[in-house]
Amino acid sequence: MGRIAEALKKAESDRAEKMRLGLRVRRSQGDRCEKGFTHQPVEPSSGSPEGVGVAVAAGQGVGRQSGGIGGRLAGLRSLPASRRKQASVTPMPPWEAHPSVIALRDRNSSVTEQYRAVRTWLLRRNTTSEHSCLAITSTIPREGKSVTVANLAVVMSEVRHLNVLAVDADFRQGYLSTLFKQPASPGLADVLVGRSGLDESIRQTPLPNLSVLPGGTCQDLNPAELLNSTAAARVFEEIRERYHYVLVDTPPVQWLSDIGAIGALCSGILMVVRMRKTPAHLVRQAVGWLQTNHLNVIGCVASGCGLDAALSGYREPNDDE
Repeated sequence: MGRIAEALKKAESDRAEKMRLGLRVRRSQGDRCEKGFTHQPVEPSSGSPEGVGVAVAAGQGVGRQSGGIGGRLAGLRSLPASRRKQASVTPMPPWEAHPSVIALRDRNSSVTEQYRAVRTWLLRRNTTSEHSCLAITSTIPREGKSVTVANLAVVMSEVRHLNVLAVDADFRQGYLSTLFKQPASPGLADVLVGRSGLDESIRQTPLPNLSVLPGGTCQDLNPAELLNSTAAARVFEEIRERYHYVLVDTPPVQWLSDIGAIGALCSGILMVVRMRKTPAHLVRQAVGWLQTNHLNVIGCVASGCGLDAALSGYREPNDDE
């Protein structure tokens, strides 16, 4: 009987010691986690002419009745370079793209991490794992939509099972081929008029999962007529079948007929808004027009903003609404 009592006492002592050790380990891990995830404001990078801060707002918040563009945007933060661990990434093949494509130039930068956060947001929305075709537009020119398309396409292609296609459908002022340093022709316009086949117009980039379809040569043709044609519907249906994600660079909403035609061919529209530049009332008008025409606006990406701007929301100067 004494031996049994002694064995029970020893087992109880061992169990208590294990619990103390486990508590120490958890406390140590908690300290490291707290120290490793201290967020700092994202500083703009001088290397990107289009600005670098990125934030995203869900589509339900883009209408004025549900908070408007003046509502708070969700800031996408990342660690400062001095405290960020080097991620284990596949070596990037040599590619002399435009410096604005920072996701190629510096894969571990805070800016690239923000584009990855947008990627995560998009992937989580696609709960059915269907092939997705997104039109990316803006209210006015020079808000950073082409740069957003290029960088988002790069980080999307990092997911190995995804085949990604970046399409330049801005026949008026296309910039995507310049960013990727690819020939502008043949491209989408040439495919739509029958001058070129789709296979010979799509360019495979050094990234195995990423391809580019330039804008091509539109010449004297009306862009809206090309995009409203049966050929456009057929081409977009084919590329949606081939690729998991198709990101389409479109003209700004000020060219209403163009974005209206492209938006109807896509599963959703993502608005790019340049912080502290684009008047809020113009953004509201653009989003309202798209929604009135039954186009699916899934959200907004705020470009050219630091973390403080992303958290404070998009407002015009002296806008007290």
